[in-house]
Amino acid sequence: MARPPSPAPSLALVCLLALLAAAGPARGQGLPDPPSQETTIEFVVGDSGGVSPRKGTAWKVQYARGMHKGFYITGAWFRRELSEDWIKVIHDARIADLFVPYHESADTRFFDLTGFSFPLAEVKAEDAGANGILLPAFEGDAYPTVVREVRDRGVVWKDYANGVRRGREMVLWAGLQAGNYMYLMQYGFQDDGVIAFRVGATGQNLPGARKQAHMHDAHWRIDIDLVDGARNNAMLMTHSETTAGLGAEDDEQPFHSGVEGGIDWEPKEFTMLRVESERRNANGKKIAYDLMPLRQGTARHKEDFTHHDLWVSRSHPERPLEMLFANLPSIVRDVESVEQTDVVLWYTSSSHHEPRDEDGKGNAGRRLWYWDDGWEGSALVMWSGFDLKPRNLFDRTPFYPYAPPTPAPPADAEGRRAVPGN
Repeated sequence: MARPPSPAPSLALVCLLALLAAAGPARGQGLPDPPSQETTIEFVVGDSGGVSPRKGTAWKVQYARGMHKGFYITGAWFRRELSEDWIKVIHDARIADLFVPYHESADTRFFDLTGFSFPLAEVKAEDAGANGILLPAFEGDAYPTVVREVRDRGVVWKDYANGVRRGREMVLWAGLQAGNYMYLMQYGFQDDGVIAFRVGATGQNLPGARKQAHMHDAHWRIDIDLVDGARNNAMLMTHSETTAGLGAEDDEQPFHSGVEGGIDWEPKEFTMLRVESERRNANGKKIAYDLMPLRQGTARHKEDFTHHDLWVSRSHPERPLEMLFANLPSIVRDVESVEQTDVVLWYTSSSHHEPRDEDGKGNAGRRLWYWDDGWEGSALVMWSGFDLKPRNLFDRTPFYPYAPPTPAPPADAEGRRAVPGN
């Protein structure tokens, strides 16, 4: 006899199940907000030729975990050369919230980060794999929660003169145990100065709504302190091209006329944000970082904070409410200047989850209550995110084996030099 269809879960029931799922592991994490920890890596290349042979690059990264915060970065510094001083890039970078609205059940809308006290999941050797290690547990925690991997990221350049170079990155990640879901919070620090921000959704589909489509919206907050974080400028980069002619234009303008606000990502414009510092490289160009979206699509919901994809605000660490993504429309209402100041970038990356058979199977596991469907299986991870890419941080291609410059021909008694070929 067929079982009666599973009723859609009430919001109260789902919240209760999620809290019960989190209650056990949370006991293993003693302090609500333990101190930050630090890790460093050097990407050594050896002498690379040129006038000033380079030894490699390096990252120094501080990271933390916290209630309603998950796993986040509390500082990141980069060295363009191992003999140079550190250049500060990040003051604080995190997922500010994880918003999950379901399509059919209008009242099934979860704030998986700020709405619950979900813990980070324990990690073991199998999580780290062949190229990773488990970083020490945070102070007061009973088990480790952060994995550090050093990965080969593929070819970064290849040419006819000097062969090929493969890039490397240090990846830090942790899993947020969000009831039936698991969010992989990941930060990749690459040898060329790029920072790759990713979040992956995996775990079991929602009980009672296994086949209902939904969104996983990751709302990111990035407080960049590039060189001197008190004197950064927020810029908007756009591309313009039509089918009526052969030309195209690329434009750089102050973001939102130089004040706080939100804008939409336009695919035909290749919209991206840029944070410029006052420091210049050896070629006299300002050192900057570009926020480059990696998108499957654009999520729009009833909530005001989802009505734009990219926001910029002025940093106010003394105001706790300005850490909340859902408060963004209020944060930017005073339209403060985002020029020559400490700026914060906000960005939404979304995964549209349309359930499929690869997510798991019903009537295959133990039933926990009368209408439970005995679900077994785990939805394969879906990734979203963006890159922070340096612009003019270096004065030439990093890790490229530049040849020494050709010596000038000797001068004659009157100081004249021979012209090659004459």
